[in-house]
Amino acid sequence: MTIYSFDTLPSTQKWLIEALKAGHLEIPSAVLAKNQTEGIGSRGNRWIGKEGNFFASVALCESMLPDDLPITAASIYFMWNMKKVLQNEGSGVWVKWPNDLYLQSRKIGGCITSKKGSVLIAGIGVNIVDAPRDFGLLDIKIEPEELLYRFVAQIERAPSWKQIFSNFCLEFEKSKRFSTHIENERVDLSDASLHEDGSITIGNRKVVNLR
Repeated sequence: MTIYSFDTLPSTQKWLIEALKAGHLEIPSAVLAKNQTEGIGSRGNRWIGKEGNFFASVALCESMLPDDLPITAASIYFMWNMKKVLQNEGSGVWVKWPNDLYLQSRKIGGCITSKKGSVLIAGIGVNIVDAPRDFGLLDIKIEPEELLYRFVAQIERAPSWKQIFSNFCLEFEKSKRFSTHIENERVDLSDASLHEDGSITIGNRKVVNLR
């Protein structure tokens, strides 16, 4: 995988998407920025922070991902693999549905996945040294460059969705203590049920994660 590194970018994900459209990108590729000024967060929010935080995006062809992975579960898949890397370093992070990395009750990271043709672009942010109010910080020390290399290596192993989903089902119980935003509406997850494609049902409504 080709890895690009910059001091500052408006958004690592937008950079990959634009490079892909211009035909300047070999797949697979990843990009890391020391600073990100216009990072993409959930519901149109920005994901920004100080140097030392993790701002990266990865572009992969669908064929590089497990055959059993539903596209609707892509952000869960990428976040779970990030969690695996961090847990191997001693962190206590967990994945909250649909695309968040949590430490205890505070969000410390997130993933937004977009699809361009047969290419998936996952943008991931993790608060390592600095966090906005009401957010949390990672509980271990790791350099962003090292974290990206280890994440890429984990993704290249292509663990199956079946293997990840069986574990995520158990961890999903933690998500039920929280809420999420669905079409700009805050929704309690306490009665949500999880499906194998990464979607959930709340009441009579099925919600597919398209982030």
